[in-house]
Amino acid sequence: MKATVAFCGTRGIPAAYGGFETAVDEITLRLVQEGVDCHVFGRSESEGNNDSIDDRKIINVKGSPSRKLDTFVSSINTGKYLFKHRKEYDFVFWFNNANLPGILLTRLARIPMAVNTDGLEWRRMKWSWPFKLYYFFSSLLICLFCKKLISDSVSIQNYYKSIFLRNTQFIPYGAPMISQIDEEKKLDILKKYELNGQKYFIQITRFELDNLPLKIIEGFIKSRLYEEGYQFVLVGYRDVTPYSEMLMALDQKKGVRILPANYDQEELAVLRENAECYLHGNSVGGTNPALLEAMGSCKKVMAIDGPFSKEVLGGYGLLFTKERLAEQFREVINMEDQSRGMKERLYSTYQWDAVARSYRELMTSKSTNYLNQVERNVEIELSTNSIW
Repeated sequence: MKATVAFCGTRGIPAAYGGFETAVDEITLRLVQEGVDCHVFGRSESEGNNDSIDDRKIINVKGSPSRKLDTFVSSINTGKYLFKHRKEYDFVFWFNNANLPGILLTRLARIPMAVNTDGLEWRRMKWSWPFKLYYFFSSLLICLFCKKLISDSVSIQNYYKSIFLRNTQFIPYGAPMISQIDEEKKLDILKKYELNGQKYFIQITRFELDNLPLKIIEGFIKSRLYEEGYQFVLVGYRDVTPYSEMLMALDQKKGVRILPANYDQEELAVLRENAECYLHGNSVGGTNPALLEAMGSCKKVMAIDGPFSKEVLGGYGLLFTKERLAEQFREVINMEDQSRGMKERLYSTYQWDAVARSYRELMTSKSTNYLNQVERNVEIELSTNSIW
């Protein structure tokens, strides 16, 4: 009999910018091929079941018109659905500790589950103190009653061990697949954004304090590289907020260009590939999908100095500090192209097949070993090659 598994706590699939949504998309695509019945919960104004996507059942629950309450409300509605249909599910994967109400209801329903804890959200500058406290105590409670926890980085794993005294399972994200784009299309994309023949740095991110877009732009301006023809391109403008307005005030000044949020993966890949360097400022969180994407398509990467960047880059890239950012912009220009080494590290370490197998193993075992699954991938590839 097929195992029926729910994936809860994200905005659902198909994925746009979100790392969790991409993870759910990639994991469930592989699990359905192994005979697992995957139900993916998302958010919508109208509740109910939608058509399936690639054999994955989509179940929408209502969230809240308030962005601050959306996750909280949708987790309650997801939990209520799971409780009502508890006999239908063999296992539940929750993503993000902020979904505490739904996680508690899943516990009450006695459905086996695992929780992907996400990053250290209570450290994010954008959140108010009440939310930071809610997130911290949610994490503490989840550590007390949830038997299986997932961390997407070793640094997060170490934090949970030292602060919450809990062992978690290390399962990161997989590497994004970079599709081949013909040269003519690349030129068309660069012309569209008036970047053909241009020297530019790029950052693709949400306009949030923790991602440091303003600090990075200030560092670029202070470097005065715009006087030598360099531009800084920031992609990600979506909503009018006090912080985004501060950024937009710098648009078209001293080499700074700010573009709207873009979900076209081919365009983003071309913009990254042709940049002098990618800037990664995400200072809170674990294995960040944006950094993995940069490693797969950029010549060079400058990332905020911290345990998460160090862990993912593994010795590649240039780690920057806010204090030395201006001079480090100039330093990175003289660095050699690191694209080959970064790709080798990326595809040898971050593999969706190994991620999916680790999630599958966690459904039936107390623990899983992601690195063993990576080694298994190598064995599978070697045996396949030997056949041919």
